[in-house]
Amino acid sequence: MAGSMNQTPHAWWDFGYAGIFGCVFLEQIGVPIPAFPALLAAGALVASGEMNLPASLAVAVAAAVLADAVWYGIGRAKGGSVLNLMCRLSWKPDTCVSKTKDLFLVHGLKSLLVAKFIPGLSTLAPPLAGITLVPFAQFMLYDGAGTMLWALVPLIAGAYLQKSLIALQAQAQTLEAALPWVCGFLIIVVLIWRYVNRSHYLKALRNNLQGGISPDALKLLLDRGEDIVVLDVRDEISARAKPVILSRARWFPPALLTEQLGELSLDKPIIVYCDCPEDQSAVAMVETLRRHGAKQARALHGGLGAWIARGFATTELILA
Repeated sequence: MAGSMNQTPHAWWDFGYAGIFGCVFLEQIGVPIPAFPALLAAGALVASGEMNLPASLAVAVAAAVLADAVWYGIGRAKGGSVLNLMCRLSWKPDTCVSKTKDLFLVHGLKSLLVAKFIPGLSTLAPPLAGITLVPFAQFMLYDGAGTMLWALVPLIAGAYLQKSLIALQAQAQTLEAALPWVCGFLIIVVLIWRYVNRSHYLKALRNNLQGGISPDALKLLLDRGEDIVVLDVRDEISARAKPVILSRARWFPPALLTEQLGELSLDKPIIVYCDCPEDQSAVAMVETLRRHGAKQARALHGGLGAWIARGFATTELILA
């Protein structure tokens, strides 16, 4: 194999199986390196006899599962702080992460079988499995099966598309000088677009928070025994990661809004809090409650984290 690899100009693929391992591991650990096209190219090398399909598949699966095991361990050890970090990396804090968490809650371990094919779920599923205390053996079984399917698809497709890939490679060589500039330009455009959208979103979010309430002001209201409603709107995974709640609060996850809305006294002051960057879930719930007639709904600035940071009391949140 070494001889044939040296005779063909496959760029970094001259690293062979080490190249597969490195590319897949880096992508799965979080580095923005696309592994799927690389596996497609590896499939073409399999078809030309320069690489072995079982060995390529084994190396790709090992790399991905190793990265996923690292994320599983981080999720198990760090809990909700991992989700907060991922929220901050998203252009729209918490929204994509919350949707992914809901998907994981509905399908559980079965979601690992298709996680690698779904943007967002691919990155979040391993730490979510750790946070929810999925047994490691079960996690490895489902994650390994899903990863094998994910790696096998591009390897087989690349083998069938070998001739087309060779033709595309020949055409790409004529644009070799301009290609880095084109790629760089496209990356810059995407980053600018994401930055502008994120900036507009955060500005709107902060404007909506201006009518909120500080932890000190809320504590004063609670100490006075004011007739107010306090809602904890964290999703189930975040609540299990940090199972505490304000003493007079009610756990009110957004997923149960429809069935529990009728139980709320919408004419009373309602204070809503979460535990996510920019209080995004709390702001979203406040907007929803106001549309349903709760004119005095407000978000707690800083959420549960700010409340705990001030040393204010909480009680255990017991989940079924």
